[in-house]
Amino acid sequence: MRIGYGNFFRGKEKYLNSVEWLAENSIQLREPTECMPEEFEFLRHIVKNKRIVWLGENGHNIREHNMMKSKIIEFLHKEMNFTVLAFESGLAECYSANELKEEFTDEDFLKNAIYSLWATKENLSLFQLMKKSDLSLIGIDINPSSNPDLFLKFVQQLSSVVSEDMIEKIEYIEAGVYKWYYQLGQYKARRKKVPAEMLREFAEFKEKASVVIGDLEAYLLEEYVLHLENQELVCKVKIIIRCLQNRLYFINYIHHNHRTYKKLREKRMKENLEWICQELYPNEKIIIWAHNLHIFKQYKTFTGFEPLGAIVSNEIKEQSYYLGLFMYEGEIHTDTGQPYKIENPPKKSLEDYMHQVQSPALFTDFSQLEKTSGNKWIFTKTIFLESGTMPTLFVPRDQLDGALLVESVSPPEYLKRNKNK
Repeated sequence: MRIGYGNFFRGKEKYLNSVEWLAENSIQLREPTECMPEEFEFLRHIVKNKRIVWLGENGHNIREHNMMKSKIIEFLHKEMNFTVLAFESGLAECYSANELKEEFTDEDFLKNAIYSLWATKENLSLFQLMKKSDLSLIGIDINPSSNPDLFLKFVQQLSSVVSEDMIEKIEYIEAGVYKWYYQLGQYKARRKKVPAEMLREFAEFKEKASVVIGDLEAYLLEEYVLHLENQELVCKVKIIIRCLQNRLYFINYIHHNHRTYKKLREKRMKENLEWICQELYPNEKIIIWAHNLHIFKQYKTFTGFEPLGAIVSNEIKEQSYYLGLFMYEGEIHTDTGQPYKIENPPKKSLEDYMHQVQSPALFTDFSQLEKTSGNKWIFTKTIFLESGTMPTLFVPRDQLDGALLVESVSPPEYLKRNKNK
């Protein structure tokens, strides 16, 4: 019995040592509603040599995560000259909304750009910032994120290089992409078999769309990219080509099973991000907004899934700081809008360790650490609750450069709810 008690007390001592280490080596922050952008001044030293900052989240429908990320972005933009925000939303929609933002109200700019999961009142201030500053929005995803008119409206503004015939062809593509996203998506969401007649109709669209997109791409390359002297126009034509290529990728793979499509989507997001970082904005400092499971940098599941953060080029990894956001308690929503309560994190989970410091929000930097008895858990397999419910093992230091825990969370206040995403 004495041996058992000895192990118990040694275990408790190690646990308390880890909590004490966190308290001494973390930044305590105020409640997300009270926290101000300037309180992230500590990031100046931490990311001073980084060109790219990844901001994760442990679920998409978390009011306090939206708030904290928006404030971090404002600090990085105003104080550290980050000028591009790459969102986990449609590349075509985000870029087009950014180009047309002067025509939109703040709310419409937000609604037209990103998935409706993030079309919330907490994110309005971020889009107000983008409207009045040189912080630009771009998307990294292939799934459509707002409406079929947006990309078309951007294209129509380039009447000097885009003919009526081309606009009609792009209109055909956009209408079809959105139609099939919703129609096939309804069956996928219910895990139902798509009727054979619908699949035949989709196959006909896919065949025709592939030809139309191929013709448009070849024409734009030959007529404009290779010969235009106006580099701003050349850039916009390249954007059109990239968006059309994404549409073709989406059309070709949308009907694959969920597991396969998930991998294919990640691969294309990786290609889009590399194109954004290396070709579209080669000299800009970039912030990436996505789910934690998209940004983990060495992650691979037993099904072979590897996230965007793990498969990007080594060059981008070396330029990056990966920050994951977590939560301890509260209620949030599923992606379909159903409320649910966060489970109690198990003892010695990431959330439990950070919670013990008793701060409304806590930031811990992993990137500069040397392993000690107090921070050993950061270097070994540790549980976190994915979406606040699913116990998941990871080595924190392998997957992230830092963690931000928000103690209490709640659902966002939505501006609208769509079927997107």
